[in-house]
Amino acid sequence: LTTKGEKGKTCPAFRAEEIATLLTFMETWQHAGLRAVENQIRPLLRDYIEMLLLTGMRHGTEAMGICWRHIEWHTDAGVRYLRIWVKGKTGERWLIAKHECIDALKRLQANQPDIAHFAFDDLIAQQVAKPVFRFADGRKPFEMNKVFKRLLTELDMVKGQADTDRTLYSLRHTYATNELLAGTDIHTLARQMGTSVLMLERHY
Repeated sequence: LTTKGEKGKTCPAFRAEEIATLLTFMETWQHAGLRAVENQIRPLLRDYIEMLLLTGMRHGTEAMGICWRHIEWHTDAGVRYLRIWVKGKTGERWLIAKHECIDALKRLQANQPDIAHFAFDDLIAQQVAKPVFRFADGRKPFEMNKVFKRLLTELDMVKGQADTDRTLYSLRHTYATNELLAGTDIHTLARQMGTSVLMLERHY
């Protein structure tokens, strides 16, 4: 027996113009479902995609495990940041969300009747122990991958670099790529994403 396997392939990211197209398209796409279930999952997926793009958190266990009580305001050197506590395969950590995340979080709040009446800052202060990503009736989505694949098919964006299929995990790779291109320190980025500098150097 041998432990030698196939060489890992870098998950394809999205180019800047593709992200711009995706975000604009979803504004109308989210309301264009032909069935009631589509009109529930599409807005949720839109906010899910934006959160992944703006935080670099892992799709699945990290993102789906977030409750409202895991989000708080944090002030450093007189600047206020939104930070999120996540738990995943590399343990627990705080990550800093980009300010644009607030728009997605406010839309998520507005679609949850039990908390929609709060002012956003009051909601954050309430420490509500309910999932961020859930439907109006409180149910959590079973999975997002198939709807994401259909969305990319409509936009002809399924294939990425080296003719590899894109997945929701590609959004994390897009975040990392964009941060490195913007000059973010690789050690800071590794802490933010809950990974190692070695992994970042190997794949980006």
